[in-house]
Amino acid sequence: RNASLSDIWSEKERNNILKYIKEFLSKKMNNESVKGLYLTGSFGSGKSYIISALLNELSMKGYKTVNVYYPTLLQKIKLSMDNGSYEDILDEICMCDVLLLDDIGAENNTPWARDEILGTILQYRMDNELSTFFTSNYSIEELEIHLTNTGKNDSDPIKARRIVERIKILSKEEKLISKNKRD
Repeated sequence: RNASLSDIWSEKERNNILKYIKEFLSKKMNNESVKGLYLTGSFGSGKSYIISALLNELSMKGYKTVNVYYPTLLQKIKLSMDNGSYEDILDEICMCDVLLLDDIGAENNTPWARDEILGTILQYRMDNELSTFFTSNYSIEELEIHLTNTGKNDSDPIKARRIVERIKILSKEEKLISKNKRD
């Protein structure tokens, strides 16, 4: 909530990412369609903080932003199925100006989570050219392996590939190598 871009501008190991964020802000302020980032890296490197700071900045400028921890989103949607409010949750996620799916790959992967939830979100955002950010401890290639395996004897590489292709259309992969900021 309190993440601020002013806290991160001077950190050298983040130069490529910070350059991308500056370009993103400039294009977004000119109402250009712009890809988000798929930010991968080690635990505690600051991936979520950086993107949260960007979303806070955009929110202050009037953009509708949503920052969601992906495993919790799945739990929330499951719990809301009984009362039908899951459609409201999905609409908010799908339609916001800028979205962060934080810690993708940390979820318990199931066909429902991959195909019905993640696939639906990514398809809508891709069709409408909405900026989407991801953080993960997995590279995109590693995420594809994670998404392929959905159970003991269940794997579906084609469906996993479809998800990964949408992530690649929506974002540019960057790796953040940094010491653990949580220590």
